[in-house]
Amino acid sequence: MIRSTLVLLHRYLGLATAIFLALAGLTGAILAFHHEIDEWLNPEFYTVSEKAADAGGPLGLVALAARAQADHPQLEIIYIESEGEADHPVLAVGEPRPDPAGGPMPEVDYNFIYLDPISGETLATRYWARCCFSAEDFIPFIYEFHHTLTLPGIWGYLLMGAVAIFWTVDCLIALVLTFPRGQWFLSGPFFAKWKTAWQVKRNGGSYRTNLDLHRAGGLWLWLILLPVAVSSIAMNLPDQVFRPVVSLFSPVEQSVYYQRGSWTAEEIGEKGQNYADIVSKGEVAARQHGLDMPIYGLYYDTLHNYYAVGYGSHDGELLGSPWFYFDGGDGRLLRADIPGRGTAGEIFEQLQLPIHGGRIGGLAGRIVICVTGLVICMLSVTGVVIWWKKRGARRVRAERSTGAAVPAENFAGE
Repeated sequence: MIRSTLVLLHRYLGLATAIFLALAGLTGAILAFHHEIDEWLNPEFYTVSEKAADAGGPLGLVALAARAQADHPQLEIIYIESEGEADHPVLAVGEPRPDPAGGPMPEVDYNFIYLDPISGETLATRYWARCCFSAEDFIPFIYEFHHTLTLPGIWGYLLMGAVAIFWTVDCLIALVLTFPRGQWFLSGPFFAKWKTAWQVKRNGGSYRTNLDLHRAGGLWLWLILLPVAVSSIAMNLPDQVFRPVVSLFSPVEQSVYYQRGSWTAEEIGEKGQNYADIVSKGEVAARQHGLDMPIYGLYYDTLHNYYAVGYGSHDGELLGSPWFYFDGGDGRLLRADIPGRGTAGEIFEQLQLPIHGGRIGGLAGRIVICVTGLVICMLSVTGVVIWWKKRGARRVRAERSTGAAVPAENFAGE
């Protein structure tokens, strides 16, 4: 009875998520090497002329943000990132300035700006996440499609978050269904019979090969598939699901963004700080927390009126970079997220992004994630094929029991 219930759950959870997981697997395989692919397709976003690189040291973040703001007045610069290297472009991100008369948000031709680190001069621009497959748009589109299917607002996050929850549950069910029937776990006969589930039988026919690929592929990568599924929940529903569930075991504070999402305009207050103020406060806060790292990134959330300061480098740390959050009104420190510090739940949360992208294992980890994405797609396709074949077989048996004529093609699933 329990097994038959699990079979039904596995069948319908798999069917409900198959197309989404197939698409997420394919796009995730590409994103494992997104930087390398984007740099190959668009070298202008990643190179500085030798003449410029030899002209002197890079500007500071505040000066770079001011230059970007002056050169692109139709945008409000909400993010600036620099590796502090003369031969590496600086990234500035802007958003359209609201219409003072209260009209609709103006449309802009670009929102990503690449700057010369020495002069702050604009080298190139692009519009992030525009459809679809030109060299400039390919990786941004794949990135957004992977996370949200490019659905508007929060709907994509909610949909893919729900898929991630179903997938996590289905990973556990699928493992149990590979166990041999009538055997106690960890007993000798259990392992003798279970080992066949890990194998693909040669010359077993198309249906048997499809079944073996589905079962064995899931087993061999199960210890990767489950963490990737859990990390997918953390990526899409961090405050709605992941942090509350983890907090049942170890406290995890919800994000500043989520906390302020329910605040009134009066509680959020008016902007009273600028990037120069926040850099100064960020340097003081870093020393107080024992950090000896330069500031590489600045972010301002215009809707919720807070700043974020990133330390070190974008990809320099295994668990990510430290980020400190400051109130946009009075500049007080709201929160300090330092990788490797905090409760067990907070450290578990810090692991999710490095796991999801494979960064936790370096180049080998990203290769594994790339292969895993392809396997996820394969498992989705083979699962649908298995259901279709069994559906045909059930129809055959039902029609035989009633004495109806059975078309020859219906025997394909037997």
